[in-house]
Amino acid sequence: MKNILITGGSGFIGRNLLEGLNQKYRVYAPCHKELDILDYPSLVAFIKKHQIEIVIHAAVHVPEFNGKENEFYNDMKMFLNLEKISPFLEKIIYFGSGAEFDKRFDIKNVKEEDFGKHIPITEYGLAKYTMSKIAHTSNNIYNLRLFGIFGKYELWHIKFLSNICCKAVFDLPITIRKDCWFNFLYIEDLINIVKWFIDHTPGFHDYNVCHDNNYLLSDYAKMVVQISGKNLDIRLLSTERNLDYTSDNSRLHSEISDLHIIPIDQALKKLYHYYSNNKTMIDYERLKVSR
Repeated sequence: MKNILITGGSGFIGRNLLEGLNQKYRVYAPCHKELDILDYPSLVAFIKKHQIEIVIHAAVHVPEFNGKENEFYNDMKMFLNLEKISPFLEKIIYFGSGAEFDKRFDIKNVKEEDFGKHIPITEYGLAKYTMSKIAHTSNNIYNLRLFGIFGKYELWHIKFLSNICCKAVFDLPITIRKDCWFNFLYIEDLINIVKWFIDHTPGFHDYNVCHDNNYLLSDYAKMVVQISGKNLDIRLLSTERNLDYTSDNSRLHSEISDLHIIPIDQALKKLYHYYSNNKTMIDYERLKVSR
C-alpha cells in the first residue's frame, strides 16, 4: 500500500481526494497547523516520518481567505519546496490550471502543445505557468491541468455549477453574468484519473483534464432546471459573451485507454441531489444575492 501525502486536504479537491483514495492507499492529509508546506524543514520531517512515496499537491493560496498579497510567492514557494524533495519521492502530482494559457485571450479547445504562446499576467496564472515549465524538465512531476472542477464541498456561493444547483433547490431564478463555453469535469472523474496517475508512469508531464464535451453556461443551467423538474427562470445578465475556457483532452484519452467520463447531465444530477439532501448547509440569504 502506497503512502501518499495530500496537501490542501481541507480544501474542495483535497477533501474529495481524501475520501476517494483512502480505501486503496495509506493517505495523509494534514491540516495547515499540522504541516505548513511553506516550512521546508517541517515538510522534510513529515515526508521522512511517514515514509511518503507520492505527493498530491492540491494546496493553493486562496485570495478569498488569505488575501491577494503574496499569492505568487506562496504558491511558488510551496511548489518549489516540493520540487526540492522530488528526488526522494516516486512522483509528485499537482493540479495546474487553464489560466496557464493566459485568460486575457480565448482559451478554446487548447492542446498541451499550445502551452507557452502567451505568458499570463495574473499572479495565479503566472505561478501555474512557471510550475508547468518546471514540471516539463523534471523527472517525476506531473501537471494535471484543470479547466473547471465541480462537486460537493466547493464554495457554492461563488462556484457556478454548485451555485445554480443550490438556487434550483431553493426555487430561485438562475443568473448568468455572461454566457461562454466551458468543459467542466466532475470531481469523481478527477479522482479516478488521479488513481491512474498514482498507479502508472505517464508518458508526458502535463495533461489537460476536462470533460469530453463543451457546453455554454446557459446549457448547464437548462440541464439543472430540467433535473430539478421545476419551472425556473434563467436570467442572462448581459448579452455580451465572455471568453471561452475549454481544452482538448485527447492526450489524456490516449494515455488512459479505458477512461470513461461521466456524462455531464448525470454528474449534475448527482450534485443537485447532494445539495437537495443537505439544504441546511446553505445560507439562503447569501444564496439569494449571489451571482
